[in-house]
Amino acid sequence: MKQILVIADLPGNKPKALAKAKLVAEALDAQVTVLSFVHEQLKHLPDNLSNAQQQEVQQSLIEQRQQWLERQLKDTGLNDASVQTQVIWEKNIAQWVEAYSRRHRHDLIIKTGHRTENLFYTPTDWHLLRTSSTPVLLVAEKKWKKQHNVLVTLDLGSKLQSKQALNRQLLATGIEWVRHFGGELHVAYCLPMSPMLKDLMGLSAKKIATQARQQYLPLIQEMAGDYPISEKQLHIKAGEPDKVLPSMAADVNAGLVAIGTVGRKGLKGKLLGNTAEQILTLLKTDVMAIQP
Repeated sequence: MKQILVIADLPGNKPKALAKAKLVAEALDAQVTVLSFVHEQLKHLPDNLSNAQQQEVQQSLIEQRQQWLERQLKDTGLNDASVQTQVIWEKNIAQWVEAYSRRHRHDLIIKTGHRTENLFYTPTDWHLLRTSSTPVLLVAEKKWKKQHNVLVTLDLGSKLQSKQALNRQLLATGIEWVRHFGGELHVAYCLPMSPMLKDLMGLSAKKIATQARQQYLPLIQEMAGDYPISEKQLHIKAGEPDKVLPSMAADVNAGLVAIGTVGRKGLKGKLLGNTAEQILTLLKTDVMAIQP
């Protein structure tokens, strides 16, 4: 991760994304580009204003935001000459960022997470998770008090090559993170088993989890290469990921949870929701979301 793109927090909010970007950039010796988005409805302005006058108003707002952004960078220690900044007049932030990050080949997008969603309003976070081909690090607004470790969530039961490749990418990301920032690496897998099926078949969730741990531990160790992963670092539970993973994250004292996301789009995505998005509403950690 040598090229980092940061979406600055809006005025009036703590600069959590900038603070996280500073830590990551220093640890990884990465270049940083900071974007700040501004967009105001100008329909309420007098009708007799010419297009040129409206452009002047827009430019004035952009210049004010640029001055504010420079103060934020100075306060967080990101005012190095190598840090690039840009203020953009744009309403559709996620779409603009996706195109920009593809064009400039960024390795990571950092943004403070805002974890609210309803049927009619989908915030920028969800759009980024669904569309971004660049890994997205959503910084937690409010965290658990003690956070040090990394929890990587894998889909070990899938036979799809794309899912297996994503598993390797997620694990490699987690290993790189703990090597640079410290803490322990933990791996989580949620066995897809409903309580109804478990009761119907008389299955023991604990026994099934133990068998799965014995089955998948060698695979994970092979994927991890020279990074040692012991049995105590592998956590397997039966249940839906959005129900199980938040408790796992709390149990292992996670500061970062790495998840894979395959975004559904359109009405289907709104009605059914995506696993990554459902998990995000319950987690109080930083979240790294990676697409295949």
